[in-house]
Amino acid sequence: MFKKSAKIALHTAAISLFLGCLSLSGPGLTRAANNEEMPPPAQQPAAQQNQLIQTREIDVTGDRKPDTVSLVGMKMDNNSPYYDKLFIVVSGPAQTQVVIPLQGGYNPQMQFCDFISDKLPQIYVSAETGGSGGLSNYYIYSLKNNVPTAIPLPAPLHVKATFKKNYVVKMKIEETGKSFKVDIKDRKDDYEKFGVYKNGKVAKPIIVNVNDYGLLKPIDEDRDGICELMGAQRISGISNADTLGYATSVWKWQKGKWILKHSSIVKTLHPSHSH
Repeated sequence: MFKKSAKIALHTAAISLFLGCLSLSGPGLTRAANNEEMPPPAQQPAAQQNQLIQTREIDVTGDRKPDTVSLVGMKMDNNSPYYDKLFIVVSGPAQTQVVIPLQGGYNPQMQFCDFISDKLPQIYVSAETGGSGGLSNYYIYSLKNNVPTAIPLPAPLHVKATFKKNYVVKMKIEETGKSFKVDIKDRKDDYEKFGVYKNGKVAKPIIVNVNDYGLLKPIDEDRDGICELMGAQRISGISNADTLGYATSVWKWQKGKWILKHSSIVKTLHPSHSH
């Protein structure tokens, strides 16, 4: 236990030193062109704080030896929950190190699963953007043979909505052609006031807004050791706060691309669609 703790501490120190060098390699250290006199340095921002968020020893390169995979964040304000920058850092037994920069965010998490059926785990990272839409950034990286390769994410579903009489919205998933009905009688007063309905009849239909993925998480639906991605997209009506429902989807990687296994539109999310 002590040996493992010491190894993690040494790895953390090496990461901090490496990322510290990255932060110092910006334009402030670049010499002026043609040997011109350097201008006086601008006031420097507050020192960035490097934090080890998660770490795990797991073979992600395929050499049958455990790599140390870490999720590291940089903060301008150590009291803030927001990470200005995120990095995946992979250290191999031969002292090789791969650093993958990611966008910042809130509550970053790292998981491991084989999405692409190459008998190796890929690295999955999610981080909330913090916006009112409840969106997150998602990443999947393969490190096979120590080469970082980004696995593209499935495109969000497209949904077309048609308002029907008696406060019903018919929603069609364009990728499958399947339609679903959502009852909005519980908010009929708001829709009457906004002018979409008049006495239960459609007066002024609106175009609904379908967000990008608010959720895109790994699941092993087939229990075969290969992970699918479960997605959920929020659908809003007369305002961003007016949630009409969610477009849910499950995707499986086949022959170099994501295939939609099944999808649906639901008024409320099942607990399995939680973060």
